[in-house]
Amino acid sequence: MNVILVSIGDELLLGQTVNTNAAWMGKRLTEDGWRVTRVECIPDTQEAIISTLDRVLLEAHAVILTGGLGPTKDDITKNVLASYVGSPLVMHDDIALSIEQWFKSRNVPFLEVNRLQAMLPQDCQVLPNRLGTASGMWFDMPHGKVIVSLPGVPYEMEALMDEEVLPKLRSHFKLPTTLYQTMVTAGIGESSLAAILESWERRLEEGGLSLAYLPSPGQVKVRIGVQGRSEDREALKGVMAKHVQEFLELAGHHVIGMGDVGLPEVVLEALSSRGQTLSTAESCTGGTIAAMLTAIPGASHSMWGGVVAYDNKVKREVLSVHEATLMSQGAVSREVVEAMALGAQHRLGTDWAVATSGVAGPTGGSPEKPVGMVWMAVAGPDGVRAWCHHLGRVRSLIVERAARRALTHLLLAIQEGGVQGLED
Repeated sequence: MNVILVSIGDELLLGQTVNTNAAWMGKRLTEDGWRVTRVECIPDTQEAIISTLDRVLLEAHAVILTGGLGPTKDDITKNVLASYVGSPLVMHDDIALSIEQWFKSRNVPFLEVNRLQAMLPQDCQVLPNRLGTASGMWFDMPHGKVIVSLPGVPYEMEALMDEEVLPKLRSHFKLPTTLYQTMVTAGIGESSLAAILESWERRLEEGGLSLAYLPSPGQVKVRIGVQGRSEDREALKGVMAKHVQEFLELAGHHVIGMGDVGLPEVVLEALSSRGQTLSTAESCTGGTIAAMLTAIPGASHSMWGGVVAYDNKVKREVLSVHEATLMSQGAVSREVVEAMALGAQHRLGTDWAVATSGVAGPTGGSPEKPVGMVWMAVAGPDGVRAWCHHLGRVRSLIVERAARRALTHLLLAIQEGGVQGLED
């Protein structure tokens, strides 16, 4: 079954808003067995919406639109859809009451323009929005096809998809069983990982499974998928499990988790399971490592705090890095980054500490210490260890890669119980 996603909004085309909705919807629909054949982004105009619907309905079983359902004059999606399907707008009193209660619960004035959001096409199936005031709409079209219109606010769209749209799509269409599994790796590049998996990839292809590499700075996800009849679900699970196990044996210690798990979650889980604590001392990464960790709920059980030691004065006075070391070795050096890690470990009283110091650019490099050169260190129960990496020349990527690489070193050290047995 084919589905096409249509994102409506000038702000998307102008680059003022990133289209995260399409990415989220594509993932969820694919997991449900849909084939997302295209994502289109169009302006808030009647002509664009109508011409797009005319075209995409020729090839899609379902079309899902997001955006243009707000209370202001530039939100025209509802009116255009009413005209497109030939259904007059009528007041839905139950929706109007829900919207009024939504405003009262937040002590916000309820205006007539808000009540008008309950004016919806007579022939649509209304999808109540418990998190906002713009209802979703479901339209049954000729030949069993459907059009779904959802608000563009991400958390509202996501709730409507999970609670209303996906269940209705499952009951309306007969979908095949589709299974996916994603393995998350760190500390190895895409090409190196592919070389390890060459024979495994051939077996996947021979077995009719799909494969995708999903690289990001410091991390590579590998997703495999298998599709078949709904009655074959248990057999497909067995096929999937066999190939996943082969992957785990081949990729070994590079695998840090499964599914949507990320490196920060795995690090925090490793610390929590051992009853251990962590602090950070960051120069070139500017607090990125601490931010990645503290974005995870429950991080405070293991992540105690961090120091952004951008200036040498902070390295000296907060992290106890000796002035002589800074003068003789420079801030970007093994000696300084090791001292930073030990300083954070001692100052914050944690079992572990991770530190970074490098040249993030675009200026400030030298032949000896070029842009992209980053020293990072991990201090643990058995001492401290440092590594030097060259991470490109783009500032934002250097910072992200350094943060993830430092967390990878930390994770391996935690798993090994110390830093001394780690490879350079």
